[in-house]
Amino acid sequence: MISRFMPFACGCLLLAGCNRSALHSVEGVVLLDGQPLPSASIQFIPQGTGQDATGATDDQGRFVMSTNDPRDGVAAGKYKVVITPRQTATPPQQFASADEAMRAAAAPRPMPAASNFPQQYTRADQTPLTQEVPVKERKVTIELKSN
Repeated sequence: MISRFMPFACGCLLLAGCNRSALHSVEGVVLLDGQPLPSASIQFIPQGTGQDATGATDDQGRFVMSTNDPRDGVAAGKYKVVITPRQTATPPQQFASADEAMRAAAAPRPMPAASNFPQQYTRADQTPLTQEVPVKERKVTIELKSN
């Protein structure tokens, strides 16, 4: 009786294994004006059928893409690439006096890092970035120029 169900069980295991092996490793770095872009999210959106893949850059702008499980890769195909920098909140400051708070409020402040980020890369309908999977080179370098 067990031997009758063995081919079915093996077939299921093979299909599950084939599904996982259809994913290709995609890793690389995102640069903005030649510098690593930290804390950005990356999305690969399939051009046709398929499933989105996501990743996030570390402090050096490095990323590894995931589809179903962390770092499992991306299915073969052509993708639009969407990159969104993380907005960092400024922690509230403590001042010794009202005069100190007023001087700080009047002082010029640097623009947030994301303000010079090219907004076209944050939208699937505007990004010019594409990526073919499997990747021909060992790693992907995505180079962006600020506005």
